[in-house]
Amino acid sequence: MAVFAFTACGDDNKTPDEPAPGPAEVKITSCSVAEGAEVDADEITEIRVTYNAPVTLNTADRITLNGSRLNASVDNGNTVVLPVNLTKGTQYQLVIPAHAVIANGGASYGPALTVNFNTIVKGIDPAEPGNFAPLTNTSATAEAKNVYNFLIEQYGKKIVSGAMANVNNNNDFADWIYNVTGKYPALTGYDFIHLKDSKPGAWIDYSDITPARTQWQNNGLITYMWHWNAPDAKDSDKYGFYIPGKGNDATNFDIREALKEGTWQHDFILADIDKVAETLRLLQDAGIPVLWRPLHEAAGDYRYGAWFWWGAHGDEYTKQLWILMHDRLVKHHGLNNLIWVWTAQYQTGYEAQMKASYPGDEYVDIVGVDLYPDNDSSQVTAYRAALDMTSGKKLVCLAEIGRVPSPEKCMTDGAYWSWFMEWYTYNIDNNATVDGFNNTRDAWKQIMASPFVITRDLMPNLK
Repeated sequence: MAVFAFTACGDDNKTPDEPAPGPAEVKITSCSVAEGAEVDADEITEIRVTYNAPVTLNTADRITLNGSRLNASVDNGNTVVLPVNLTKGTQYQLVIPAHAVIANGGASYGPALTVNFNTIVKGIDPAEPGNFAPLTNTSATAEAKNVYNFLIEQYGKKIVSGAMANVNNNNDFADWIYNVTGKYPALTGYDFIHLKDSKPGAWIDYSDITPARTQWQNNGLITYMWHWNAPDAKDSDKYGFYIPGKGNDATNFDIREALKEGTWQHDFILADIDKVAETLRLLQDAGIPVLWRPLHEAAGDYRYGAWFWWGAHGDEYTKQLWILMHDRLVKHHGLNNLIWVWTAQYQTGYEAQMKASYPGDEYVDIVGVDLYPDNDSSQVTAYRAALDMTSGKKLVCLAEIGRVPSPEKCMTDGAYWSWFMEWYTYNIDNNATVDGFNNTRDAWKQIMASPFVITRDLMPNLK
């Protein structure tokens, strides 16, 4: 009897126990926006992420941009398309979670992806200073015009150094910087915060313009601001500038009532403006121009509300008060030594609100932002947003700063700040190794020695 044996046909090189090959590794081959990129918001309507294999989307996982879910789709089998609506001058983070993209028919997932990028604000060419508008006051003093023209000439080349007075009417913090670096700041700042207590012979007397006169006589520049203390109620001895709940120096003073003629609040603001005008008149009579910066930080925090009474009820009231003050000082008091500086409140994602708060080109000469970062970066995003706010018609300054930005980084990034105004460190000791905002003595020496920084000894005579 014949016996037959049969074997199965197959790959002669394959052993029976060899496992079947697994799915190929899925990789991202390209993303249309790179990590750390600066892109034009007007030119990008979608972000495309391409894989090395066909993919589908897992609807259970969210692909997000700054935390908001994107309406993703797949194009050509292997490209995830993410429609976006970007805002100028904004920081963004795109996040594709590890399980959001399915590949190999469900056998594997695409890798996670996080991309951080910024949208730019196109500014004007620093080689074209003629783009800046002339001073709003056609009767401006010769000295005010000289200062303004000097600042325009420095645009894109150098940054004017500045330091704020220590609480009141002095050059104490500027003196500390000099003791550390051997150079005085080119700009010193003063605050009418104690206007209520000012009188001849008192601990604070704004009629004594010696600090400003000393700075100007040494070819330095001067700026004044105003933490405007207002009474809590009619005939009240309690004054403050914060709105209730924002600080100990709080007041219930109502800007809406202050803008109505015939109210005690209106009489108060006119009287205070007139009192400030007395000092500004002394400065004008001495031939001293002033970078005048009232009503600062009016918007406070866009997410959580205003800090000060002049911003407590929205942009329109603040703008009305700005215009009232402008006309009172310029038209009523004939003060032509003022260069009007508006402080724009900058926060990422709130550029539209920043623009809406602007009083208008006819009432503002320069715009500034107040920033307190924990690093020495150029703050270029804030700069571009402020520049864009006036379509490049106005210079932009760091009206208040904590950690001073690296001048070299500013020039490299195109953050052409007109000046920086370092906020004071209260009663700083001459032997202190660092100021209150982590600017070390060595950092100050490097800043003041930078070829991109103007110190007082480098200032021309603008008289």
